Amino acid sequence: MSNPSSSVLLIATTAAAALTTVATFSLLQHYVIPNPKPSAPSDHQIVRKDGREAQSLDLATTVSEYRRKIEVLLYMQEAVVNVMDFNHVLSIIVDIAYSIVPASRISVMVLSDDRKSMTVFVSKDAEAMSINATSGIAGYVAATATKVNIADAYNDPRFDKTIDETLGFKTDSLVCVPIHAGGSVVGVIQACNRSDNNAFGEEDERGLEALSLSAGSAIRKAQLYASAIRSNRKSAAILSVVRCRTSGASVPDLINVVTKSTYSLLLAERVSVYLVDRIKGEIWICVSKDPSIAGLTLPIGRGISGQVALNGETINLKDCYTSDKFDSSCDKKTGFTTRSMLCMAVPGFDDESKPVAVIQAINKIGSKSFDDEDEEALSAFCNEVKMAMRGNFLEAALLKLESDARRQCDIDSSSYLREFGSMFGRESSRSNYSEEPLSPSHLNPDRRRSSLNKQSIQWGRTSSNIDAKKEFDDFGFDLFSKSEEELVDIVFAFFEEFNLCDRLKVDAEHLQNLILAIHDTYNNVPFHNFYHAFSVCHVSYLLMRHCDMAQCLSSVDIFSCLIAALAHDCDHPGVSNGYLIETEDVLATAHNDDAVLERHHASTAAKLMTYPENDVFVEFSKQQKKQCRKVILDAILGTDMSRHMEHVTSLHERADEGHHAFFDRNSHTDRAELVKHIIHCADLAAQTLPEKISEEFELRVMKEFTSQALKEIEADCEQTSFMKGLEDDKKRCELQLNFVSAIVLPLWGGLAKLFPKCDERVERANEIRLNYEQLVKQYASTSTSTNER
Repeated sequence: MSNPSSSVLLIATTAAAALTTVATFSLLQHYVIPNPKPSAPSDHQIVRKDGREAQSLDLATTVSEYRRKIEVLLYMQEAVVNVMDFNHVLSIIVDIAYSIVPASRISVMVLSDDRKSMTVFVSKDAEAMSINATSGIAGYVAATATKVNIADAYNDPRFDKTIDETLGFKTDSLVCVPIHAGGSVVGVIQACNRSDNNAFGEEDERGLEALSLSAGSAIRKAQLYASAIRSNRKSAAILSVVRCRTSGASVPDLINVVTKSTYSLLLAERVSVYLVDRIKGEIWICVSKDPSIAGLTLPIGRGISGQVALNGETINLKDCYTSDKFDSSCDKKTGFTTRSMLCMAVPGFDDESKPVAVIQAINKIGSKSFDDEDEEALSAFCNEVKMAMRGNFLEAALLKLESDARRQCDIDSSSYLREFGSMFGRESSRSNYSEEPLSPSHLNPDRRRSSLNKQSIQWGRTSSNIDAKKEFDDFGFDLFSKSEEELVDIVFAFFEEFNLCDRLKVDAEHLQNLILAIHDTYNNVPFHNFYHAFSVCHVSYLLMRHCDMAQCLSSVDIFSCLIAALAHDCDHPGVSNGYLIETEDVLATAHNDDAVLERHHASTAAKLMTYPENDVFVEFSKQQKKQCRKVILDAILGTDMSRHMEHVTSLHERADEGHHAFFDRNSHTDRAELVKHIIHCADLAAQTLPEKISEEFELRVMKEFTSQALKEIEADCEQTSFMKGLEDDKKRCELQLNFVSAIVLPLWGGLAKLFPKCDERVERANEIRLNYEQLVKQYASTSTSTNER
């Protein structure tokens, strides 16, 4: 298939050539020098084409002058026929105009597409400048499409003196004619101050009018070509970002592509891409060719880029040094001269007035400033960058943490990313799990539960075991006020509330056995224990029951979701994937260092379901069993934090696409995806729960992090930086603040877009975020006061 832009160029060039031919014919017809005939005037007589005999001219030089002018105009036709560059075409037009009309200054002024301004191109002694399309003699000629010849410019009320004042020039006389192309005025040619100090005459007018016929087609051709080139640059820039997004490139790679693409898109001398950190209220440079400014931060609201980051408004400065927004101190330090600047925001995911990044371009090459078309192109580009950033938002936030840590000399350049994984797990296959034997060799004995086992919890349950008020049927349910035995009973009640045993003909005793078996795999570790498992199962139940998600699922899906939620962390050792890999744990070896824990959880659950006493699939068809088992295992694997941004991106993209992208109950793929989203959101729900519960979970996870930090010291292995020093309240609150802001809120925000009844959970997470912000400021203030003393 041919390139559309190339086709446009071909059509434009062909059309322009036709227009040029017509213009040339008109030009040659304007003056005719007939062949001598017996009854005709002599060679020294000029005859108009309408046959009226002109006044006899005795000087042969006059005829030569007409011939010279025509030769010059024909030369222009040849000169511009293969010239596509807009500025070059205008330069040729101005130079030829000087050959036709003896003037001190000749200008070509071209109307903008919106016809609100004209760009002035002046040969030899002045740069291009922009003026109002309605001002001065040029504006009058462009608006009325009539020529004007003035002997005394300053006595004409239509004359605008400001251009003279800007250029330091004094206009005495002038002649100005319109330039036509495609049936409309595209600009004007204006000559000022005849060289012999006389006023311009009719011959000067006719010369410029003749030139304008050819100039119009040449200008139009150059405009079409320039438009096509811009379109090509815009398409190439957007395509480069799309490729980056679909290939799963890291944030540094994405920023490099965005920077290079902006250079080619806008033809700028310098380009900077700032990421926005709203938690700390600053913008920062993630990647730079100059290592000294990589990681450089500026407060939001300071400088032009900071102002754009504050409210998302575009700033386009035609002349930086005449703007009070511009701070020239940086130019003075570096010796660089900033002439013009275009600064635009990459819109926020949920609120466009809160940008996620800012792109700044300085000094347009080949032009005095960035124009409206540059703004339009950059706006479309920024929207594509937004889509790419959405898939990398977590990584960007974590890179900022690492950048801050490096500046504070608390360095571990990959630990946070390694744990939360948006960059380090991309090339791994997550679609399969490994069913390693469920045997003591894979389970460290000192982690195993001793106080509880299948025999220690007897069922014999009745409906009276569960509070008649169903206190568990609410996000405010206090699970920590219950024993594990009571929570096991409540888990079974979740299945009963959906009447799943009757609907799916599941043996209730087998289901009870499976719940107990899963319970018994959870270890006595601070956070990843049965209380966390229950919480994830509980939130999953509430999302399906009270947030309209069950209506998108089948009974088999709901059943699978509850089992997967309960089993998602079974036999968790209380340490991270990174620790298991670093210490060459047997689990890491069994799973090839890839999603070690998630694969272990999935295989443990799969093994439990094979025991006859736990077989809940007895009455299932072969297809139902296969489907249910796959949904369970895929959902457990989907809790891998290296896949977190897949969840975030998928939810937001569905929401942005509108109602037609809602989860289709008739689509197995849609239902399985929703189950994975439910469990992943429930796994990260602690900060969406009431204060008492969220605080308890925070204490437990901090205890587990601290425990791992001590184990890393004992094992003499690389320490995870964000798990160190958590006894420091400020660092602990900063860690939680970043986790809620960069991980929890984007995820739950996407879910709430699709299921508005989740808004309460998002509001609760925002309350926690604001609380952590206040605590961080409070601890920082206390630390400053202590240091001053």
